[in-house]
Amino acid sequence: MSAEIPSVARLEKVVDLNLIKPKNALLKSQRFNDLLVLLRQKIVEYPATHQLKSCQEFLLYVTKIVEELVKKSEGINKKELVINLFKALFSLNEADVKILDASIEFLWSNGLICKIATSKKAVRWLRKKASCIV
Repeated sequence: MSAEIPSVARLEKVVDLNLIKPKNALLKSQRFNDLLVLLRQKIVEYPATHQLKSCQEFLLYVTKIVEELVKKSEGINKKELVINLFKALFSLNEADVKILDASIEFLWSNGLICKIATSKKAVRWLRKKASCIV
């Protein structure tokens, strides 16, 4: 008997799986899980005594990440995504969810949630390229 090739390796011989991208609900699920992993890694960096679920700075950090990652064309409700992330991370009750909702609304209405300027991205990219050359 010959050793059987694993199914993923067999598929990769036939078709390049990187060319097939997830869409709609699968894309939302993938983004949610990616953000969850990223935020759990960041939470570990903070001391256990710090209450992140009620910290406005952490909420602003998360909302800025979501604002940067999720495009308008994807049709993902960013506010709902942040609330679901916080529910998954901190197991919030209804009262906490209402406070979180109001906090996100406050941050948005005061213009604190915004994308990173393209000029900042370009400067950072140029610095990276310059450091690779030198």
